[in-house]
Amino acid sequence: MTLVLGLVMTTRAAQARDYTIDKYRVNVQVQPNGDATVEQRITYDFDGTFHGVYYNQDVNGIQGFADPTVSVVKNGQQTQLTQSTSQQANTFLTTKKDDNYKMKVFYPASDETVTFIYRYRLLGVITNYQDTAEMNWKIIGQAWDEPLHNVAIKVQLPAQKIAQLQAWTHGPTSGQTTVSKTRGTVVMKVKQVPANVAVESHVLFPTTVTPTNSRVKQSDRLQAAQQQEAKLAKQANQQRLIWRIVLLALFGALLLVGVGHLWIQYRWFSKHRAGHVTEIPLVHRWDIPEVPAAAAQSILTRDKPDNKAFSAWLMELAAQGELTITPEAGVFKTYRLTQTAKMTDAHRHDQLIQFIFERIGRLDQETQQPTVTLMEIKQYQARDDDDDDQLLSTHFSDWQDDQFETVEALNYFDQLSPKIKAHAWGLIVTNTILAVGMFVISPFLPGNGLTWLGFALSLALLVVSVVMGGQRLRHLPHYTEAGNQVAMSIKGFRLMLKDMGHFERSQVGDLILWEQILPYAVAFGLAKQVVKGLKANFTDEELAVGLPLVYPLFFYGDFGNQTFATQFHSDFGSVVNSEMSSIDGGSGGFSAGSSGGFGGGSGGGAF
Repeated sequence: MTLVLGLVMTTRAAQARDYTIDKYRVNVQVQPNGDATVEQRITYDFDGTFHGVYYNQDVNGIQGFADPTVSVVKNGQQTQLTQSTSQQANTFLTTKKDDNYKMKVFYPASDETVTFIYRYRLLGVITNYQDTAEMNWKIIGQAWDEPLHNVAIKVQLPAQKIAQLQAWTHGPTSGQTTVSKTRGTVVMKVKQVPANVAVESHVLFPTTVTPTNSRVKQSDRLQAAQQQEAKLAKQANQQRLIWRIVLLALFGALLLVGVGHLWIQYRWFSKHRAGHVTEIPLVHRWDIPEVPAAAAQSILTRDKPDNKAFSAWLMELAAQGELTITPEAGVFKTYRLTQTAKMTDAHRHDQLIQFIFERIGRLDQETQQPTVTLMEIKQYQARDDDDDDQLLSTHFSDWQDDQFETVEALNYFDQLSPKIKAHAWGLIVTNTILAVGMFVISPFLPGNGLTWLGFALSLALLVVSVVMGGQRLRHLPHYTEAGNQVAMSIKGFRLMLKDMGHFERSQVGDLILWEQILPYAVAFGLAKQVVKGLKANFTDEELAVGLPLVYPLFFYGDFGNQTFATQFHSDFGSVVNSEMSSIDGGSGGFSAGSSGGFGGGSGGGAF
């Protein structure tokens, strides 16, 4: 087991390793004999633990590779590494396979930034023709598996004031080439070179710059090379033009869609203005709401009633004499619900009532009325082959829908506010996405003027859209004028229940009313506060006499610590939630192109 865990942890650690190449610098010194001394400074940012790095130099098309050295710079200190086959730390190994030289550097690094400096000599980099000398070299090959950032390459020729110096670079079209005929230099810079993309330098200059070069061809090259580059440049410029047209068209399309959407929403908002309701102060209210407890909960939450509301509904049925709720002691303390002859046909044929009393419960032999305990509800499980009609959650969901439809039919909810909210958020989200798209495109638009104009238009579209949408979201009424009055009276009633413990006995009123009030306390989740307040103002004898129905459910004996509402919420809720969570899964619960230069296989990485 320890070995397996060790292997798993090692594998995860290896998978977590990563690195980036934050800076890539190359200095090439062309020699009069056509060779080139090369210095590469490659800065790695390691995330994780690495044993070292490697660099591959492709020499296909030239005459060889010589004099390699490697040094390392970390924390400002430079360390020269030793060439060795030992594969020990602070050494490097050079191997050759076909036309590829590999420098493998053994330098352990972990979560740090290190710069590796490679120096070596490439033989026969320049070819002298009859009419020109040529360097055609993929200085960065396409064998890099990671992007290279902040790339700068400098080629220094062995002469200055070279009037016929010409240079072209092939690679990412975002790069820039600077030719200095006075200094005899070619400098190439690009912010990022994607993985597996080469940077190729093609340079033409007079043969007098490399007079001792032994690599000579008795043919002309200048005109063919210039024509080749002219063709590649034309292709690259066409690609840039097409790319710029595409970007301009895309930017324009995003701007047009954004402005059009803004105008359409402005017209819609002008025709659909949010209503206004009279502000009513929130104060304690003692009047029992004019709607049942389940409806009162839905009015305040503007949502379907939950199982607390259902237990409150059962208590209301008990208060009306349609069923009895009694504590039942035994091996397990529970509550028994039994229908009475007074239960109305409408309630008796309610699908949820039928399911609970007839599917889960049984017929009481003494009263000949359906009866069920909370323990039986908690232990109920549908068979795997039962359809949805045999799930308690299905019938409870239907009951929720019926209750909420009844509340919606009262026209207490403002019907326009949700639409305004949807339109406002649609405007903000959609135009934010469009503005971000425009902002991303802006840096690539041709010319600084269009770039800054793009930024300005992106910001303007974003600000105007957010401001317009935000204004429409402010002070949206949830209710109609009539609904607001009812909702505020219920909120005041709920506030009174919440603050029950702060009232004097004279304010509490007659106990007989509290049998009607307690179902609301259950629906609002405030039954404990209300019971505590009643106990503070009345004796047990007064409560038993004044609250004959609810006293056994909230105050009596061992059941005082586990009220009917609490146990119903736990037992009933556990079945419904378990069924709902298992519906889906079975278990319940929780310039492009190339001029043909050498070096295309060059690249590197880390190990």
